[in-house]
Amino acid sequence: MRSFMSSVEGNLSPSDYQLKNSLITTIKNRFRTYGYQETGTKTFQDYDVYSSVIGTVHKQNMIKTIDSSGEVLVLRPDVTIPITRRMAADEETDDRLFYVENIFRQLGEDSQNKEFTQAGVECFGENASDSDAEMIALAVHVLQDLKFEHFKIEIGHAGFFKDLINELPLSDLESEKLQELIQSKNMAEVGPFLEELQAEKHVINAVKAIPLLYGDPKRVLEKAESIIVNDSMKTRIDNLKYVYGILKAYGVENSVVFDLGLINHMNYYSGIIFQGYITGYSKPVLMGGRYDHLAEQFGRATPAIGFGCIVDDIFKAQKASRQLTETDSPSQLTIRYDSNSMKDALAAANYLRDSGVRVITENTENHNQNVSSRFIAQFKQENAVLFNQQEEWHFQTADELLILLKREMREG
Repeated sequence: MRSFMSSVEGNLSPSDYQLKNSLITTIKNRFRTYGYQETGTKTFQDYDVYSSVIGTVHKQNMIKTIDSSGEVLVLRPDVTIPITRRMAADEETDDRLFYVENIFRQLGEDSQNKEFTQAGVECFGENASDSDAEMIALAVHVLQDLKFEHFKIEIGHAGFFKDLINELPLSDLESEKLQELIQSKNMAEVGPFLEELQAEKHVINAVKAIPLLYGDPKRVLEKAESIIVNDSMKTRIDNLKYVYGILKAYGVENSVVFDLGLINHMNYYSGIIFQGYITGYSKPVLMGGRYDHLAEQFGRATPAIGFGCIVDDIFKAQKASRQLTETDSPSQLTIRYDSNSMKDALAAANYLRDSGVRVITENTENHNQNVSSRFIAQFKQENAVLFNQQEEWHFQTADELLILLKREMREG
């Protein structure tokens, strides 16, 4: 669904994989609190589905393959499209869905970053400012749950900019060029580009003002009202005003700014668009918006809004800001035994594992004693002892061992 990516897959240590999975669990839990249910899509998708949909991933960015029948397939470059297609075919009965999927794209000359993990939500059937605001509030709450102290959700409106440039005599190529200049806020080239067009002066001035409409929502809305050139643009600003009022009711207004020069390369967006930035991290870690006309390309008119988080970028941002807490060692307990104590030791290991303890067993006659567990239980025929680097405790039964472990892990 989004037009940005980063990949650290394949370079994660086992500890980092645990941290990343914990991050994903946090995101999933927040999605569920807003009434979303998990869904999924196939890794291999029909190439024709993506190549025929207007405004989706560029064909050159898709990773293609051919199956045994000669059909061209693509590794899933986007999740919104297959979910929307399935919903349009009435295969999905739920209108609030979330997913965690790997996405595959080739961007530019970068041959390394082809795969990344995305977690996102899709809300179908609701076309109201209230659902726009709720989606943005959810994005804020996700980043709050991930313990980021400094971040902003930038909010724009795809329709506001489109309504304005429709007043200009632009070819498709010129329109794309202007959008690139606006997105990069390249004021030095925007002016000369517009001056070459045969357009009314007040329209040109309005376009020049777009990149400057960034910052405090109240101030941006006031300035935006001064450059309105048609009724549609006024409707968009009224929508943004109402959304901002709801965001204040949610209590998240300090986490948002407005950017009416915000442009997303996924051209199926039709209304509010937004993206989330973590202070100190250069790329957006989430992107989303309203796409009310996408389902029409699959034969069903259904409004929709959603966003996706790039889990790999969030993970990197957390590590950069030292937000991550190291997980426990792979095992909490190593049980050591010899041939004489094997039966009792392995029975105790089964009991402890069934109780949720992470256990490694080690035959001292066959293994080097080199496991870095937090606790070690030494089984011998005469006695059994639990110890760590500071203390040791004797026990007689597996139940006593479990009680000791729970007590020491709680106090430690």
